[in-house]
Amino acid sequence: EHWAYQPVRPVKIPGALKFAGAASDYSRESDNGIDRFIRQKLREIGLRPSAPAGAGTLLRRLSLDLTGLPPAESLAGWFLSRDDPEAYGALVDSLLASPHYGERWAALWLDLARYADTKGYERDDHRDIWQYRDWLIRAFNADMPYDTFITWQLAGDLLPDPWDDPFIATAFHRNTMTNDEGGTDNEEFRVAAVIDRVNTTWEALMGTTFSCVQCHSHPYDPFRLEDYYRFMAFFNNTRDEDTYHDYPLLRHLNADDNRRLDSLVHWLEAAGHPGRAGEVYRFIRTWQPAFNSLTADEFTNSELADTKWLVFRQDGRARLRGVDFDGRSRLVYRYMSWLPGGTWTLHLDSAEGTLLRSVQIDDTRGQWQTGYIDFKPVEGLHDLHFSYRNPNLKSEEQNGLMFDWFYLTDELPGENDPDYPYYLATYWDLISAPAPTTPIMMDNPPSRSRPNYVFERGNWLERGAPVEPGVPASLNPWPEDAPPNRLGLAAWMTSAENPLTARTLVNRIWEQLYGRGLVETLEDLGSQGAAPSHPELLDHLAWKFMHEYGWSIKRLLKYIVMSDSYRQSSVTLAEHLEKDPYNLHYARGPRLRLSAEQIRDQALAVSGLLSPKMYGAPVMPYQPEGIWLSPYNAARWKLSEGEDQYRRALYTYWKRTSPYPSMIGFDAMAREVCSARRIRTNTPLQALVTLNDSAYVEAARHLAQRMRSSGGDSPASRIAYGYRRALFRDIEPERAQILGELYRKANEQYLGTKEVQDPDLLALELVATALLNLDEFLTKN
Repeated sequence: EHWAYQPVRPVKIPGALKFAGAASDYSRESDNGIDRFIRQKLREIGLRPSAPAGAGTLLRRLSLDLTGLPPAESLAGWFLSRDDPEAYGALVDSLLASPHYGERWAALWLDLARYADTKGYERDDHRDIWQYRDWLIRAFNADMPYDTFITWQLAGDLLPDPWDDPFIATAFHRNTMTNDEGGTDNEEFRVAAVIDRVNTTWEALMGTTFSCVQCHSHPYDPFRLEDYYRFMAFFNNTRDEDTYHDYPLLRHLNADDNRRLDSLVHWLEAAGHPGRAGEVYRFIRTWQPAFNSLTADEFTNSELADTKWLVFRQDGRARLRGVDFDGRSRLVYRYMSWLPGGTWTLHLDSAEGTLLRSVQIDDTRGQWQTGYIDFKPVEGLHDLHFSYRNPNLKSEEQNGLMFDWFYLTDELPGENDPDYPYYLATYWDLISAPAPTTPIMMDNPPSRSRPNYVFERGNWLERGAPVEPGVPASLNPWPEDAPPNRLGLAAWMTSAENPLTARTLVNRIWEQLYGRGLVETLEDLGSQGAAPSHPELLDHLAWKFMHEYGWSIKRLLKYIVMSDSYRQSSVTLAEHLEKDPYNLHYARGPRLRLSAEQIRDQALAVSGLLSPKMYGAPVMPYQPEGIWLSPYNAARWKLSEGEDQYRRALYTYWKRTSPYPSMIGFDAMAREVCSARRIRTNTPLQALVTLNDSAYVEAARHLAQRMRSSGGDSPASRIAYGYRRALFRDIEPERAQILGELYRKANEQYLGTKEVQDPDLLALELVATALLNLDEFLTKN
């Protein structure tokens, strides 16, 4: 009966506590429930709350926490000039409303979603999936309720009449890796992707290390081996099959093509074909549900080229197994050929079975094209046997014809309508129209549902007992009337009776603000994870999050940052080190090093280089030559131009086998798998980054220019200006003296160097470098 597996229930908030002799106004009672839980614990261990942090420190802390950036000058000036108790609440609201709020919290989610711009494994080729990152930003900015946020990512494609956004949200589980290396088993890596989805769903969304149950029942927690494969069955029926093109995809048509598609759909509906209208829309937007050619077998002088596409040579044969024709009379296919004169023949059930059709194949000159063949309607389930012959092939080893996918349908209806020729042409134009894409989740149609089995000892080749989709009996029951698919699974996970979902998110939010969760092991709330420091507070927050805040993350954040506990000074006293050295009881404010993304973004922001541009394809800022050594495709890092060099870190191109070096140096993740938390380290490489990396050198140069142009006429005033820009408070006399001496020595040295044309600017640049490397600058105090 572990605490994390019990439903979240309302918790009685302790009474108000006063601390005799407590510093400043924290001797007063607090109405915030967070403070009452924390102060009760402090009383038990004999500690008192700390004094409030200074206005500048609090301003910077709050802005970095809520937006990931230092505050804008105008906002900082407004707040620091106010002596109004309501100003802090207004500051919170302003930061929560900032568009940069969504960028900051999307950056957190990218680790959980194992987001990258490449597919992983040896080839690690490019993948266009940045639309998912942009969807995350918009979802956070819109304060999408967290239960909806989860539902769309798990099952947006299963919503009634889903539009683009729910489809794009499902890319959460298309961030799994695809193995493009020739000679690999596509089914093996399809299964690997499904297993990754199971493990990620539990670790990211329910704070539980479920992955060990893949091989055996959990030795400590109430999860059985069968539970793993019943849960896996929810994901095992998705359309993706480790294809090179990452099918299924959502095709993002341009505005004109979208208007043409809408017109085609409305025409079909008006003609009395609403069912076909939906089918046509889905196929044009997704090319689904198609049969991927890599599922073919029984090869004779044919094969899966590089294990990716079905290719035929002279007298080549192959089979596509288990095709449900369901009365269809047309096969649409995507193909490529290299020679004219080829004949492609299709038979039912065997190589000598009923002839379905024989067709001449054009020479596409090695380019993908879409074709179709018609035949008499066929009922039932059949194997399709293909054969190919071409008199122009010069040898049995020469490739003549290659297929990507096959799609069963019927002729477009409405041939008696005078507008039919126009809409028929529109239909075929749109099928082949060039369009960027995003990998999405889609399920197989019922006729292609995969059976589900327990894997003996976790081996996908050793199938045990069959299983049906289900959830562990040790947790909350399956919701009444929920369908047995991913949509029902999302309902189960976001049920108020689910003990893990709300606790996991609340714990993660707390960790982002304080550097440690109320349960330190964010990835494991189970019996082998850390015990919660404040279990009642965790449940209090989880209950409010679900029942009072309607799963609103912004309201949860505001409740936490409005507490006196969050607003405390982070100064560490002797009694803190004696009784609570790791600040587990929150007698002082949070103090921790910023994330890799925040360190880079802050340097760009303070220097004035940061681009406010949001959304779009990933960018490539400074990176030395030779970092990328991409096999097969020789992909290179191409430096972005203009302001794209200075965009926020979350827009930086992320290659799994070669992540951006400076961010890896500050503990960013490679994102091959879900990462529930980053462990902060301190290494000499980090100092080398901030002192030598081109981005930081340029940031220091621009900060120096601003110090000179806006900081007054004297070196002292310019240094003071730079200090205020960096830390939002006036410089202390001792620090002013140290930095002034640094400027003086540097200026003297540069004055004596003939090659230096502007010694004053170079000396200020050295001071700016020092400012950008201050411990206080790299730390949230």
